[in-house]
Amino acid sequence: MSIIICPNCKSVITPEEKTYRCPEGHAFDISKDGYINLLLPNQKKKLNPGDNKAMINARDLFLQKGHYDFLLDHIDLTISTLGLLKSNTSKSHHLLDIGCGTGYYTRRLFNKYDIIKTGLDISKEGVSKASKKDKKNTYVVGSAFNLPIADNSVDLVLNIFAPADLTEVNRVLKTDGVFIKIIPEGNHMEEVANLVYDTFIPHKSTIESELEKDNGFEVLDSQQIGNSLTLASTDIQNLITMTPYFYKFNKEDIDKLQTLSVSLSFKVIIIRKL
Repeated sequence: MSIIICPNCKSVITPEEKTYRCPEGHAFDISKDGYINLLLPNQKKKLNPGDNKAMINARDLFLQKGHYDFLLDHIDLTISTLGLLKSNTSKSHHLLDIGCGTGYYTRRLFNKYDIIKTGLDISKEGVSKASKKDKKNTYVVGSAFNLPIADNSVDLVLNIFAPADLTEVNRVLKTDGVFIKIIPEGNHMEEVANLVYDTFIPHKSTIESELEKDNGFEVLDSQQIGNSLTLASTDIQNLITMTPYFYKFNKEDIDKLQTLSVSLSFKVIIIRKL
């Protein structure tokens, strides 16, 4: 059963050859790369929202080197330890990756379980690359603040370094569904920030306080994890280019960086819908 809904009438849409169609007759073509675009014009603040091609390509090259795989390992282990996914169930789980980017985490996580995965991002460049790399799962261009996903249809929401709306997450999650939220924490990329700012301001987020005020969620686990990398020139360029820090640099200054030690620090929050 499809969990994807029409952004116009909110009816479930299903694939018919090269098109997704709803009972009201709204149709959305499947692109040559394999994704569907459900982002309506009134949901866009600019012509091509989200990360651009340069950022997406840099992220793809950087992640392929395995620099963030310790984060993948931590997520997999935590979900397994908490017993939040069952491998012997008769029904498939539905996973929604909000802010999936190139689909790196979508296709790499939870593959020992029977999971139907959907990746969503507002960046058409990101979704295009994700769907080229991954023909097994479904990728959608859409808004995190107006998800084209059916109510109470998702078992697991993944949200890594991307915006998410708690009301929308609550709406699409089933009761007892799990929300995995990853945010930068503390001294994440402090060494990069120090190259462009006089004073480094540690990363802070209000997400945990927001969750405490929201009676619809329960925080099951919250852990800080970190690592330190020593990067050479190409990896430095890709790391900077894939983040908003890129806009603070001159290209010539990035090209001059031959080696750099970088701190990585993430908060991994595991939440259940009540």
